[in-house]
Amino acid sequence: MAPREPQPDEKGTSSGQATQDLPDILNGALGYAIKRAQVHAYELFYKSFGQDTISPARLTALTFISNNAGITQSALAQKLNISRAGIVKVVDRLEAMNLIERRAKKGDRRSYSLYLTEPGKDELSWLAKQTQKYETLLASNLNDTEREQLITLLEKMISPDTQPQT
Repeated sequence: MAPREPQPDEKGTSSGQATQDLPDILNGALGYAIKRAQVHAYELFYKSFGQDTISPARLTALTFISNNAGITQSALAQKLNISRAGIVKVVDRLEAMNLIERRAKKGDRRSYSLYLTEPGKDELSWLAKQTQKYETLLASNLNDTEREQLITLLEKMISPDTQPQT
C-alpha cells in the first residue's frame, strides 16, 4: 500500500504549511507549535515507513523490548509512560504481528516477560535503517546545532521538575 498522504487540519493546511488566519490565542503558543510539529512528525513517519508497517508507539516498545529482553509489561508501560491498558494494546498487536512473544515469568504466573522473536529481530533491523532516513528527513530544515538544541529543550520541558504536582 502507498504511504499515507498528509491529512489537512481544520484550516485545510497540512502541518508543514504556514498557518493562515491563526487566532491570537494560538499565535506564538508553545503547545500549539508542539502539536503541529507532532502532526508533521507523524506524517513523515508514515511516509518513511509506510501506512501499514508499524506505529511510532510500537516501534518504541519493540526497541525497549530488544534492549531489555525479559522486561515485564508493567515495566515497559512505565518506561513508555503509558497506562496498563495502553501497553496491553501495544503488546497484543506486536504479538499478533509475530514480532514479540510473552513468556510466563518464573515465580509469578500473573506476569509475563517479553522477548523479540526472530522475525521481530529482522523487522527491528529494517526499522533501524528506516529510522535513520526518517530522522534525516524530520530534521532536514535544521542544522546539527539546531537539532541538538531542540532535543535539549524538549527534554528540559519534560523533566521531572516541570511535571504538575498532584
